[in-house]
Amino acid sequence: MTVTGLESFAAILLWMMPFVMGRHLRLGASIARRSLLSAAGGISVAYVFVDIMPQMNRMQEIVYKTSAELPLPFLSYRVYIFALIGFVTFYALENMVAVSRPQRQASLQEDTPFVCWVHIFGFALYSVLMGYLLSVETERTLGSLVLYSLAMFVHFWVVDHSLRMEHGDFYDHFGRWIIASGVLAGWTLGIAGVSSDYVVPTLMGFLGGGVVINSIKEELPEKGEGRVLPFVFGAFGYALLLLLIEARGITDGR
Repeated sequence: MTVTGLESFAAILLWMMPFVMGRHLRLGASIARRSLLSAAGGISVAYVFVDIMPQMNRMQEIVYKTSAELPLPFLSYRVYIFALIGFVTFYALENMVAVSRPQRQASLQEDTPFVCWVHIFGFALYSVLMGYLLSVETERTLGSLVLYSLAMFVHFWVVDHSLRMEHGDFYDHFGRWIIASGVLAGWTLGIAGVSSDYVVPTLMGFLGGGVVINSIKEELPEKGEGRVLPFVFGAFGYALLLLLIEARGITDGR
């Protein structure tokens, strides 16, 4: 049974929660909070390797079949090329913020408005793509939607935590609302029928590259602060759930 618009909308509301309720979801500077962040990182990384990479392979096949007659270069690699573009784009964003960080710390000043806005709008684009691709995907079952929603909820929770630590009051007053609105806006575009067999796989590739860099950069244990066991249990526990859902789907003839 494939998911309905109502069920995907419930997932969208769940994804918005870390940004809308982020200040209330924090657990303070504690071992428990760091362990949960590490477990969340493990879940997101498992999603990248067990779910999104196979999806990118399927999307590449769709692009090749639907666009084989078009005079487009490197058609067999289009999704992967856009995955690389997504990876590099978000790497560049993080590098921009990292370069400005020592200057801010030395002068005890906040980010310049340019750095803040570029970083926030980069993640707003990220959230728009997340919401859009969820609403246009027709082959996901209810069971896989639940696991996907859980993975992206904890992923967004970590993103919210990272952006709040980086941008402080600016993020609390403006940034989190922009990103939360992006999730809903993307879902609305997909529900409205703005879709294409050529565009959707291309965007999936771009998003895949973004998820990879954000999972690795933001969610892997940092400088000895991470907790190895929660990360490992999160990664392998979620991977096992994904594999069990997939095995059940194969058994049921999906």
